[in-house]
Amino acid sequence: MTTAAIRANYSRVASTYAGQWAETLATHGRALADRLPLGEIGLAETADAQPPARDGLGERPREGELSARGVSASSGNAVAGATGPGDRRGPWIVEVGCGPGLVLSHLAGLNPEARVVGVDVTEEMLRLAPAGFGRVVGDAQALPFGAGVVDAVVMPFVLFHLPELSVGLSEVRRVLVAGGSFGAVTWAGHDPHPAYDVWVRVIDEYGAPPDPSPQMPSNDITSDPAKLQLALQATGFGDIEITVERFRHQPTAAEFLAHSQVIGAMARRIDQLPPDRRTACLVTAEQELNCLDPDAFIESGTVLYATAKAT
Repeated sequence: MTTAAIRANYSRVASTYAGQWAETLATHGRALADRLPLGEIGLAETADAQPPARDGLGERPREGELSARGVSASSGNAVAGATGPGDRRGPWIVEVGCGPGLVLSHLAGLNPEARVVGVDVTEEMLRLAPAGFGRVVGDAQALPFGAGVVDAVVMPFVLFHLPELSVGLSEVRRVLVAGGSFGAVTWAGHDPHPAYDVWVRVIDEYGAPPDPSPQMPSNDITSDPAKLQLALQATGFGDIEITVERFRHQPTAAEFLAHSQVIGAMARRIDQLPPDRRTACLVTAEQELNCLDPDAFIESGTVLYATAKAT
């Protein structure tokens, strides 16, 4: 999937994303932030320096500014009305792939002196984020910041979406100050899931075409602790800590069907059905899902938390 395809897919789901599933993901994002020494970081030694800009962008923002300039999404176009969270000096914490911004307030709470900025590939997602924070449209593989100007970067559930993982990690390393903190959380594995099995079977029965967006090759690396550690080391990170932990989430039948229609491979498959057949498919799926025991909707498995320092 190209960056353009990722952007188009996220634009499609933006209006329905900020629900139960988004909050579930945000829980892991907050847990990731808690693993980083965000409260300990202060102004970087180079805070007043103006590092070389990338493509005319990216000086460290002055008071009340974002680093975004230009008009294209890949150039870091600021969302209208977005400023920083106040006119104060302090460290810069950036969440790349912030979606509807459910982690931004937590990041700010961990370091009240920090300027917290959310970056996402679509403006539609960013408009769901709290307006009190900096919000910048940007590509994770071409971040809209100069070299060595950000004190910490967090990326909850983003790395496996990247067409080229090494490019994304290199971009994070480029924008971080020496010794800057980086954290990511990704899926590592999923347990058998009866409700999902029913959902897939019904979609198959209605003849939905295959997923038009193949699995990203990055997923093979981001779900494997050893492979991810090697990838981080190869792109200039040290002090790497990776842990794999269990997760468990139990939506209702309605919540499961709601987010399954807009997120993931099955959502992309059902979107290819003619409108009348898609409606019939959803009716059948709802009927069959409502017959399941509540435990059939338990989503469980493992997530991988990775933290590192820019060397």
